[in-house]
Amino acid sequence: MKKFTFRLQVVLDIKEKLLEEKLLEVAKVQRGLQEAVQKQKELESYQIEINNALMNVFKSGNDLDIVEIQRYKDFINKLIVDISNQKVIIQNVQKLLEIKRKEVNEVLKEKKVLEKLKENQKKKYYKELEYNSRKELDDITSSRYRSA
Repeated sequence: MKKFTFRLQVVLDIKEKLLEEKLLEVAKVQRGLQEAVQKQKELESYQIEINNALMNVFKSGNDLDIVEIQRYKDFINKLIVDISNQKVIIQNVQKLLEIKRKEVNEVLKEKKVLEKLKENQKKKYYKELEYNSRKELDDITSSRYRSA
């Protein structure tokens, strides 16, 4: 009897490759999310530094330069807008990450179904092989018994 072959092995192989690709996509999006969060932290840290610098200008007791103070305030406002924009970017990346994870789960489910089907067919094949072998041995034994 011939060796067991799974007719849908090509499909299973494709699903495995697709799963690898989807996992790589998830990893790429996760890296992007980490970078976006890091950039937000850097912007927030920079905003704190600028706020402290502005406070030092006020505390110095020197004559206040209105133009310099206005530059600080404008820059702080720009940082606030940048931080807000970065938060939106982070939310979008998180949504994309969730979509990619769902895609991975779908491909994983399909792959598991195919693996289960393969396993069931393999069990059935070997059960049938064992049955045929046993039947053949019984035939040989009965033919020897009849000839004796």
